[in-house]
Amino acid sequence: MKKGTQTAIIIIFCSFLGCFTILNLFSPQRTFSEAENRVLAQFPEFSWKRFFFDDYTTDLEEWFTDQFIARDLWIGVKAAGERALGKIENQNVYFGREDWLIGQVDVLDRTQSAKNIAKINAFAAQSEIPVSVMLVPTAALMEKENLPQGAYNTDQDALIDVLESQLAGVQIVDVRAALQARKTQLNADETLYFKTDHHWTAQGAWAGYEALMTAWNEKPLKPGEDFIYQRAAEGFKGTQYSRSGAFWHPGDPIWTWTYTFPFDVRVVYDQSGDAQTSLFRDQRLNEKDKYMTYLDGNHALVEIETSSASAEKLLVIKDSYAHVLVPYLAPHFSQITLADLRYYRMPMSQLAQQMGADRILILYSVDNFCADTNLGLLK
Repeated sequence: MKKGTQTAIIIIFCSFLGCFTILNLFSPQRTFSEAENRVLAQFPEFSWKRFFFDDYTTDLEEWFTDQFIARDLWIGVKAAGERALGKIENQNVYFGREDWLIGQVDVLDRTQSAKNIAKINAFAAQSEIPVSVMLVPTAALMEKENLPQGAYNTDQDALIDVLESQLAGVQIVDVRAALQARKTQLNADETLYFKTDHHWTAQGAWAGYEALMTAWNEKPLKPGEDFIYQRAAEGFKGTQYSRSGAFWHPGDPIWTWTYTFPFDVRVVYDQSGDAQTSLFRDQRLNEKDKYMTYLDGNHALVEIETSSASAEKLLVIKDSYAHVLVPYLAPHFSQITLADLRYYRMPMSQLAQQMGADRILILYSVDNFCADTNLGLLK
């Protein structure tokens, strides 16, 4: 390549970067990316100390990347281009058939899951209250026919079998058969899992609820008879959408429901004293993360009192898969308390005693169960 051509390329490249840097400086700064569902870096405050002794240039580079003009457009174009070239995933999210975005499950290290099982077994051994455990598979198992050819995932069937075989002194509630049965009953616009998010839907959670009722020898309420579904919102674009860059997806519907019999609830989040009268937070339907309509998303502690004729009380130790399932359980208990060990530090045995729990349910998605270090606080 001639020296003049090289010089011209360098000048064009430097001019390109310079122009975009200037444009970024004078363009409105975004604080949050709804598409990526994360906070964006802001222009770093300059000081000579930060320049020489801190990582100021790294902060500046992060700002430039996050505030790059039309960033969401470029991310979407990149993802679309990679898919057109035959790439089957981006950021560990597979581009599936029928508009599915399915997160990869790759559990190689069983060290943490072994610690979590030991903690549960020890907790159940000292508990006078019966403990049930439900490990929920992800869409990578239940929608495996929609994975692209060549997709690799840990065999969740084998993984769940091994984990359940190691649990002792607890009631195991295996939801896989109920999910498979429910899948055969779905209408064309219904799915067990969100196509753009890692959670199960109201339909998937109903299968979990049915499995629990069977395990607890109780009769489950029936859709269409005991409660009526409503299509509450459209266009929910969840974590898989944000991570994959597949911003061309239209999103998922959100379903809520109302009971056909008189039923009242009182819901208090994080011991605030501010009581809500619904299991659903309708204002969340106008936000990016519409999944938070189910019990208002992540909280350290959620306390639910109901008008149920039952006197039983339930403690749920959980991850976010419980949020859409617990509203189904509410009519069967006078009180349900949800504890998230990421934020709540009181011993679960003490909490169960204080609330007078009759049952304890430990509910996690299986991939999160294998990675979550917070179950080490179970005591």
